[in-house]
Amino acid sequence: MPFYEFEGKRPVIGENSFVHPQATVIGEVKLGQNCYVGAGAILRGDYGCIEIGNGSNIQENAVMHSEPGTVAVIGEDVLVGHAAIVHGPCIIHDRVIIGMGSLISTGCEMGEGSFLAAGSVLPPGRLIPAHHLAMGNPATVVKEVSGNLAQYNEIAVKLYKDLAIRCQKGLKLIEL
Repeated sequence: MPFYEFEGKRPVIGENSFVHPQATVIGEVKLGQNCYVGAGAILRGDYGCIEIGNGSNIQENAVMHSEPGTVAVIGEDVLVGHAAIVHGPCIIHDRVIIGMGSLISTGCEMGEGSFLAAGSVLPPGRLIPAHHLAMGNPATVVKEVSGNLAQYNEIAVKLYKDLAIRCQKGLKLIEL
């Protein structure tokens, strides 16, 4: 069972969202509709709150947490890549991509449609402006998002919305 109440705070899972049985969701976590949470992901709403908007996906082995009395806000249609770490308080606006293995520190903000490249580290209190790509350690803004890169989020998010439905219908534990 991947859901845990913590000191009276219970996760709220939106309609048509899929949380893998090997994920862990603790305490004050609000997951919107049509979301996907992969195996090994940990959403820890014990000290602070985690709010995830409709259509977002938290991929395998990603970790989300927030400091005491704060909120980690993830907007709609956000992709949080495999093994990424998001630590609140933070604000991740709609249609953002957080690359695989990247890290977002406390007090950060990612503007709508922005990207944090795989393996990047966004230090505390930093801002990635809307529709811009940041990369590196520490992450710096390198260019505006346009063309194929801008379309990538839409395609990737749709794949995970579809996967949430496919997993609800077709994922079955088997013994070999």
